[in-house]
Amino acid sequence: MQYSIKRLSKTIAVLALGLFLLLPLPSFAADTTAGKTLIIYYSRTGNSKLISEVLQKELNAQALEIKDLKDRSGSLGYAGAGFDGFFDRHTTIDPAKVDLSPYSNVIIVSPIWNWKLSTPIHTFIDNNRLDDKTVVLFTNGNNDIRKYEQYDDNAPFLKRFFRDYIRDKSKGSRDYVTGTAGGNYVRHCHIETLEASSDQITQRTLKQIDYLKSALSIKTARADQ
Repeated sequence: MQYSIKRLSKTIAVLALGLFLLLPLPSFAADTTAGKTLIIYYSRTGNSKLISEVLQKELNAQALEIKDLKDRSGSLGYAGAGFDGFFDRHTTIDPAKVDLSPYSNVIIVSPIWNWKLSTPIHTFIDNNRLDDKTVVLFTNGNNDIRKYEQYDDNAPFLKRFFRDYIRDKSKGSRDYVTGTAGGNYVRHCHIETLEASSDQITQRTLKQIDYLKSALSIKTARADQ
């Protein structure tokens, strides 16, 4: 009887081992890839959150929401956002600091406040280092920030003024990521959200996916060499 039990135990063990060998191996490579990209976003109205959710799914990334502890709701919140953006003010955010060491790529998703990165994201960059990180800025707002790029130096004064003003603010955001935080800026994506539905914002975000994959994979390939 004891011999039969031992033999049965061995048979079960062999069958279990055989079943284990037939199972597909877990995708450790996919997990490693997912751990390399972090999406950091702040969202006042929900647009940046929607964009981040689309990016997270399509890029197999992780996401972190930056919360502004100052009330930004309603018309007063909107006015305060513009005021704080214009004067480069800071705010209190949660989390204030993040361990970015596990990540190679960082995508910063932010609404545009007075043609700049939002105050909570501005504050986050001041509090954290982006050294050796490949950084993509993904902004959204009620205006197309590139609509004035079509005008040359012979255009009317106001159009040239807005062209140069927006160029300066865009360059300032890039310099802030590279100079202040030490990041390696590679791309800036922007979508207009004025009167856009959730489906339209989603579709406009999806159009940027290949653009983002190219930027991140090219940079990763260079970093590996």
